[in-house]
Amino acid sequence: MKHFHRLLLITLIGMIIVAALLRDARLPVAAQPLTGGLITETLAGDAVQVMMPGRFALTFTPDGIEVWRDLRRDPAGHRNLVNQSTPLLVPQLADGQQVVGRPTLVRSSSLRAVISYTYAGTTISYEVWAGGQILISASGQRVTLSGPHLTGDASAGAALQAIKSTSTAQYWVLYLDAWAVDELPLALSDPAMVAVTSPDNVSLSANGSVAITPPDGVVRAPRLRIKNWSGGEAVTVERAGVTLAEGIDYLTEYDPVSGDLLVQYLHLLPPGPAASRTFQIRPSQAEPVLSLAILDANGNPRPLDPVTGMLIVDADLPAGQSPAPGPLTTRDVFQIPYIQTGPTLRLQATVTDPPAEFSGVRFTISGPGFNQTIDDLTPGDGLTATVTLPRRAEYSVSATILINGEPGSLSRTIDPVGYGYVFVSIGDSITAGKWGFYRLPPGSSLTGASDGYPFTSPPPVGSGYPRSDDGRNYPQSDNTQADSAGYQNIYYAGYQIELNNLLTTCLNSPVFILNDGFSGIRTARDLYGNTTGSDRIGASGYLNALGKATVYRQHITDLGAGQVLLQVGTNDATAVSTTNIYNNLMPASVYKEDLRALINAIRLDRPDLGLWVARLPWRNDGTTTQANTRRATTQSFNLSIAELVDELDDEAPVRLGPDFYTHFANYQDQIITTNPSNGNADNIHPNSAGFSAMADLWSDVLCADLPREPDPSPTPTSTIYIPTVTNTSSPTPSSVITTTSSPTATSTPTATTSPTVTGSPTATTSPTATGSPTATTGPTATTSPTVTVSPTATQTGSPVQAPGSSIYIPIINR
Repeated sequence: MKHFHRLLLITLIGMIIVAALLRDARLPVAAQPLTGGLITETLAGDAVQVMMPGRFALTFTPDGIEVWRDLRRDPAGHRNLVNQSTPLLVPQLADGQQVVGRPTLVRSSSLRAVISYTYAGTTISYEVWAGGQILISASGQRVTLSGPHLTGDASAGAALQAIKSTSTAQYWVLYLDAWAVDELPLALSDPAMVAVTSPDNVSLSANGSVAITPPDGVVRAPRLRIKNWSGGEAVTVERAGVTLAEGIDYLTEYDPVSGDLLVQYLHLLPPGPAASRTFQIRPSQAEPVLSLAILDANGNPRPLDPVTGMLIVDADLPAGQSPAPGPLTTRDVFQIPYIQTGPTLRLQATVTDPPAEFSGVRFTISGPGFNQTIDDLTPGDGLTATVTLPRRAEYSVSATILINGEPGSLSRTIDPVGYGYVFVSIGDSITAGKWGFYRLPPGSSLTGASDGYPFTSPPPVGSGYPRSDDGRNYPQSDNTQADSAGYQNIYYAGYQIELNNLLTTCLNSPVFILNDGFSGIRTARDLYGNTTGSDRIGASGYLNALGKATVYRQHITDLGAGQVLLQVGTNDATAVSTTNIYNNLMPASVYKEDLRALINAIRLDRPDLGLWVARLPWRNDGTTTQANTRRATTQSFNLSIAELVDELDDEAPVRLGPDFYTHFANYQDQIITTNPSNGNADNIHPNSAGFSAMADLWSDVLCADLPREPDPSPTPTSTIYIPTVTNTSSPTPSSVITTTSSPTATSTPTATTSPTVTGSPTATTSPTATGSPTATTGPTATTSPTVTVSPTATQTGSPVQAPGSSIYIPIINR
């Protein structure tokens, strides 16, 4: 820890010195310093540290990677995510010996750092990229690599992918801050540059640029390489026609000896049309570039798409097949119109290559009964604005450069910016929306359409595809591998889309409902009563919700969700035998304790999290005898749900959700009888009418429990003058905040280096769910977000989790 803090201090001192030199030289006003990429340091005690500010910090010791700190969610680096008893990755030789030794920093740049170990004639190299990938290569003896070995309450995941093994070398990729890997080509001609898009025989086109489109399955900070680049070291990068900001959106490295130009895009890139994923790279042309970011409570950018301005959601889950955690999927990364769950809006603008007479940035925030303009005229300390939004509603945010104090032509707009509710729905294939609406991967052996696939941005209004009125909910990928072709999973639409519209109306608030449904998943164990092996409880399995609780918690944290809709247990109730050696009929008492363990695990870091548990639906699958047994088990489970909620409600905001059993018993025609993809009998999943009914039932419960956001009041106008406080010896321009807001918006002006309006205390990322879970919001449904860009413009995107405790999973005597 002391080495980590030392490196942070060195970085801070360096930035202060640079800022001081700029002031003393009386240089023209410029944008705030950029992160600059990777920072490496050789530490005492044979250790090497690699840090990417705002993302990660790694410490290599003689035993391997012993420290990984998640600087996105824990910017102070208090928590080590690596298991205390073993390194993050463990390379072993055939005789069981671990490859250890003194780590050597072989090379380092802002984009890549290479650390190597040599032991018993074997060399292991770790090539760390700024975007969070680590390429591992081994030469010499054969090596077995295990991991990642994380703490049980890790705030982020890591995914290891085996790439290629030859007689002389082996290759892997470790993805940091990821529960899934990228989909790579089957044939790898150059495994040392795995997942790096590298077109052959390219040259500068007539317009002086090179176009590169990464494969559709490469979504995590794509890396690009141009061989024999002739355009020089400095480059300009565009994506989908928008110029990106260097140091914010991408980093580069040029090797004049080999002529290779490497570029890494620093965001997630959802699958989709080639036009939205194509990069244009050309020799640098001096031009101002403006990016606009929305920061989280830790001061780190939220994941915004720099082209569309939408929020990028990473909803990937480890899939449900052996070996644990199962094959991994890439298709549940998508973008939605921006939404946050707290009233504090933190804005940051960055201007690279600012024009002459550049003097600052004007931020404009507008919404129902509210309009505010903030000029930040002190770019040297960062172009920022902090606003307390008066109510849950849809807003618009823009940033415009100022030339001699007057608005220039360069501007960025994010519209809409929602302040509202985020729900996370957790469950099985019924939550996922299986067969209500579905689109198959092209080439699937199942019967069904592939048009619209993949759904990774809001479908256009009038397209005929399901979407909520605000465009935030639309078909989402099911992470299970059971019905997929390769990594390309089916897209389903269940109750969430209609529920979004219903909640937006009744709560008077923007809404997003993440679909974390997972086909086939059980509550806390893969099996029950397996006499030939383990029941695979929790993380030792791969098809139970308890084992994925860490992932659910990260989704909740990253989205700032304050409410969870839980419906799980139907697959636990499927077994019909008391003598099956693999999967016995589960007693309700076991289910109840498994459900308790899952609820406690989901709420581990969030005792204020509002959670509703739905009663499981009526079913008629299997033979007559099997269906009767499953219905009886389901009814006993539902009694356990009611008992458990009553017990937990005394100490936590846990509520009883809809009674789906009674509804579907009364409306059996809302259950499909035949699987539409293969003609097999179904009798368990809702049809379209059934999912609509589920939305209505969820809405009845939630609208009764959550208060409605009041409408905005009449709008007085005021102008607030705030002098800027700085440490410079020369006179400094002032900052002006103009506010138009409703009387109920408590804006208390505060004189700060960058002007802020902080009326109420800094908001938590989500509204608190208490005795009667809190909150609500106002609807201003927009069809599809718009990002306005002037011809030369561009643009760029959760709270610290407290240390958790271990989760006790009761072992029930059978």
